Amino acid sequence: MIGRIAAAMQGAGPVRAAFLGSLLLSLAAVQGHLINRDGIYYLETARAILDSGLAAGLENGEWAFLPVLIAALSGSTGLTTEMAAHCLNALLMAGACSLLVAWVRERTPEDAWAACLVVLAMPAFNQYRHEILREFGFWFFSLLGLWLAMRWEETQRRPLAVASQAALALAVLFRLEAAVFFAALMLWQAMAAPAGDKARRVLTIGALPLAGGLLAILLFGTGWLKPPARLLYYLDVANPLHIGQAIGEAASRMSEAVFKHKYSREEAGYVFFFGLLSIIPVKFLQLAGVFLVPLAYRFSVRPAGEWLARWQPLPWALLAYLLVLVAFVTYQFFLVGRYVSMLHWLLVPPVAGGLALLLRRSPRWKAPIIALALATMAANVVSLSPRKTHIVEAGRWLAANVVDRSRVGIDNGRIAHYAGWPGRASVILPRELLAQALEERRLDLVVIEVPRKDAQAEAWLGKNRLREIRRFENRAGEAVIVAEPVRAQASPSITERSRSNTGRME
Repeated sequence: MIGRIAAAMQGAGPVRAAFLGSLLLSLAAVQGHLINRDGIYYLETARAILDSGLAAGLENGEWAFLPVLIAALSGSTGLTTEMAAHCLNALLMAGACSLLVAWVRERTPEDAWAACLVVLAMPAFNQYRHEILREFGFWFFSLLGLWLAMRWEETQRRPLAVASQAALALAVLFRLEAAVFFAALMLWQAMAAPAGDKARRVLTIGALPLAGGLLAILLFGTGWLKPPARLLYYLDVANPLHIGQAIGEAASRMSEAVFKHKYSREEAGYVFFFGLLSIIPVKFLQLAGVFLVPLAYRFSVRPAGEWLARWQPLPWALLAYLLVLVAFVTYQFFLVGRYVSMLHWLLVPPVAGGLALLLRRSPRWKAPIIALALATMAANVVSLSPRKTHIVEAGRWLAANVVDRSRVGIDNGRIAHYAGWPGRASVILPRELLAQALEERRLDLVVIEVPRKDAQAEAWLGKNRLREIRRFENRAGEAVIVAEPVRAQASPSITERSRSNTGRME
């Protein structure tokens, strides 16, 4: 069976194999997984657009391009919003994988199959296949824009420059930080173009962002339009004065709480700043997994300058995005793993080159290396942990039995989603605020998620005089508990049918 699959992929070629393999991996990844919290927001916004129009959907948030696409695909095909979202993300992911493999095949044909293996197995971005995220569109259109810029630089065909900027503009609609790639392309041409042609090339590859920036300054400066809150947030993140002030305040608090000696307190700012910066390489190393070895091998046997020269403009994009991560981590003091994944996309060519070199120079290790990569590929999409069926079952029970959802407090928005309740129309609060709402008699039921190691749930129920009426558990011992105040004799928020069945869910 494996031999037939390998033969079929060999016949398809590395680019098609990357596209089809990516689709199959995405199909495998979504089996048995709950929708992520960000995904719930996008699906609810898409549903609002389908039910009440675009304006109603935009009320849920300012950056609604992905929900608009989900709503458009769902409305035109009849698919559910969840299925439409997964199909859209699967296609964008497959497009990104095949695009990079095609780029590698064009520059270094001998590395094409290694690139196919890398894009399908790299944990940095493959482990998110089951989630509904804006990153898929950000990854695909960013890579497409960079590839088109490379083609424009080789041919000097103006339509390619326009297409590159249009692709990056679409990437910006998914994630605003893609705008930094405009600056990367202009800086690339400012440094690489011939001396007498620098200005023309910079203006050609940067015409759209420069015109858009001037228009935005005109509209926002004159008060004709109010700048979006998300744009103001990113401008604040990029403000070095604000970052320096925040780091100084945090370092001062840390020095008082941690450092005993005044001499060490003087260095608290440096310790805090460089400690934050260390998050980026740590996340990068974690997400690279086993592919850190071929990356290191590639740069150990061949000079880095070769990659810098051959794969323009990827090095400039890598530098620009690294600065984005520095700004974010020094502003927010944390970094989500998937934000770092763009670095891994940009480094696929050297990783593939290092892997191909290893396979050619160590033929006896070829089978174990490929087997390890395939095992990593499977681990990205197949979860052996027990499924969270208790959340789905609790949501279905609420949908079938609750009459007035405004009288039900929930501490996990996923439960409300699987009950079919819009997040904004549900009472979703942390436990401390649920306790306050109970004390004020604003709730008839509470629904709490109880992880396996949560020893405080029972104490919390007792402290707030709550009686368990339903419990949903999975094989790992994780549970969702439905409880009501002891004072309630006949809660109007649930039906009589559910009141008569108070046994535990096995």
